[in-house]
Amino acid sequence: MTIDSTLEAAVREGFAASVAEEPDDFDAAIEAILDRGDDFTIGAFQLAINVTAVILQDMHDGDVPDPEQIDDLADDFAETQEDWSLVSAELVRTYMSAALGEQAVLDVMSPGDVAITGFALGGWLLSAFLPDDKDWTDYLDEVLQVLETALGEE
Repeated sequence: MTIDSTLEAAVREGFAASVAEEPDDFDAAIEAILDRGDDFTIGAFQLAINVTAVILQDMHDGDVPDPEQIDDLADDFAETQEDWSLVSAELVRTYMSAALGEQAVLDVMSPGDVAITGFALGGWLLSAFLPDDKDWTDYLDEVLQVLETALGEE
């Protein structure tokens, strides 16, 4: 099974604006997702959540980070990204905990917080924790391939 290319393109735009730390482009990318309707928006949010979960596990050698590791990452995010994204450490902590846990992210956060946090955090993870001199887009390609493989196994 493959990831819908239209969803993927929209999610890439959100991550690209986050990586570039361009608030206007970031807001426009999220608005473009929201303008496509509820089903598209939920699909984009879920793809961003899944990308985050894969990266977090990749960073921790396939394991789910423990609460202390999540706290440390949330604090690191806030120190470097909160000024442009306006996303707090608490939102990041909640998002990561839900993305890796039993609860759905949309059950513990508002849709607006899910959108902003998901794309700001995802872009940061893609760019700040790159393996072996890769470009963030190449790393995203690898993460998406992991997700497509997992979808094919379901």
